[in-house]
Amino acid sequence: MSRKIVAVDDSDIARELVVATLADFGYDTVETFSDPIQALETLSGQSETADLVLLDIMMPGMDGIELCARLRQVEAWRDVPIVMLTSRTDKGSLSRAFMAGANDYLMKPFDRVEFQARLKAQLRLKSELDRRKSPADPAAMTAAAPPRRSHVPGLLGDQHTLLDALTTLDGSEPLCVYALSIDALASNATDFLPADRDAIIAAVSRCLAAIEMPAGDILVRWEDESFCGASLGRSRSEMVARLERVAGRVETALSGLRDRLRGGETTVSIALAVGDPGCRSSEVLGDAFRTLEGARNDGAGRIHVAAPHGA
Repeated sequence: MSRKIVAVDDSDIARELVVATLADFGYDTVETFSDPIQALETLSGQSETADLVLLDIMMPGMDGIELCARLRQVEAWRDVPIVMLTSRTDKGSLSRAFMAGANDYLMKPFDRVEFQARLKAQLRLKSELDRRKSPADPAAMTAAAPPRRSHVPGLLGDQHTLLDALTTLDGSEPLCVYALSIDALASNATDFLPADRDAIIAAVSRCLAAIEMPAGDILVRWEDESFCGASLGRSRSEMVARLERVAGRVETALSGLRDRLRGGETTVSIALAVGDPGCRSSEVLGDAFRTLEGARNDGAGRIHVAAPHGA
């Protein structure tokens, strides 16, 4: 089968088993790596991607979750299905893996039937994505519905990306959700020219995408002037300190757009909600945006923390 699969695992035996199993299924084009750092450097520089990536979670130097998150930051690899290979002892890491952009997982040692089924499902997904990107009829490019504007290059995705990630969480760790809005646009959305709005949002998006965050965290464009992020296992104080730095970076970026802002605010408002283990992610998400709405009503501000939300 003319499919290319990448497998990254620090265990020689595990890699050999994966390659042999894939060969039994008819997949002979397999690129393997024992070093995740080398894998990232090599894959990021390739002109062609693969149809599927298999990542072991527990690896030295850079674990599979961080490798997954870093691959998702590379434009060419953003839509390539990633399946995590996890031992039964690190199953709790799966929430972080899904937040980092993983599509599925397999428990080690894996069952051959389950392996083949999940493999085929992800390869079908890749085929459908490729089909949509390259319509047979060039006229279909203009006839197709325009893409959702909520996606901004440089961030992982849109609100659907975040919602999909939140549905995978098992509730075993505290969940932090934060929502950010550009104060000038939030308080006076109608008086900006479309070109100015797009330039302001694009500048903030580039700024947010350039801020280094822990692997497994997710940050997306939500809608209009809003962005939303989520993080697992972080303390309230840690998140507030991080968001203070984020606010400072974004406000610096906005200060260079005074001509676009035309006297509007160069500040951002950020709301943080923290849910204890067992709390529903939808409730934490709702708390963040309700707190952000309150911050907007009170005027421009910085970090607003929602009341604690227990299980």
